[in-house]
Amino acid sequence: MSTINAVIASASQQFKTSIGRPMFRFCVIGQPILFGLILGMIYLEKSNIDFTLFAVFGSGLSTFWSSICFSSASDIHRERWYGTLETIYSAPVGFKWIVLGKIIGNSIWGVFSIGLSFSVVVLLFQRQIIIGNLSLLLVGLFLMTLSLIAIGYLFAALFTLSRNARIMMNFMEYPVYILCGILFPLEQLPLLIRSFAYVLSPTWAVKIIHLAVSGSSLFSAINYIVGLVVITIIYGVLAVYFFEKIDVKCRVEATLEVY
Repeated sequence: MSTINAVIASASQQFKTSIGRPMFRFCVIGQPILFGLILGMIYLEKSNIDFTLFAVFGSGLSTFWSSICFSSASDIHRERWYGTLETIYSAPVGFKWIVLGKIIGNSIWGVFSIGLSFSVVVLLFQRQIIIGNLSLLLVGLFLMTLSLIAIGYLFAALFTLSRNARIMMNFMEYPVYILCGILFPLEQLPLLIRSFAYVLSPTWAVKIIHLAVSGSSLFSAINYIVGLVVITIIYGVLAVYFFEKIDVKCRVEATLEVY
């Protein structure tokens, strides 16, 4: 229970303090509005299904990914810059649980950004929003949230080991928009590139959302649901493994706070 309480306390604190940063406010408030406007104009003349997929959910998912990306890299980088990373690391509850709480706190804002982009696009463009299977959509969004928390957890471990967190963060943000089919159909990419997309969990989540919007049944999406669950578990296992490696490295080299 002490571990769970620590995760909840870390998530609550992160939720309250992260929105105080101007860059994070832009990511979860400004970016979904801007992306919603741009994608809404791009897909304004397309079908209602394409408009729903890429203007409504595309703008929200891209913002969610940005909040995960920045929370994974920037928070570790910021703690190191402030000189508090080693203090958090030495907390009795365990460094990995505090980091998990931070990512969960930022993910709550990511869910908020999806709702914000949805509201902005619907109100401004007055287009019919198609959701053929609401139950499948909710399942997809829930699993996507868990998966993005897992991938953010993995990135946080990698960024703790690396001293190039900001470079990696900026490198990963926009390619995922393209590779995962968030902003346009994945099928437009060459086959070779598409094969790499399925290493990333947002690809599986986007597929589930596409099926939900088009009205497919839960059974028809079962392969993507299983794939998303499996890759989420893989991310979680890898994250725990890397956090164990961090523990050994820090004890041997004592360079956690060194840039």
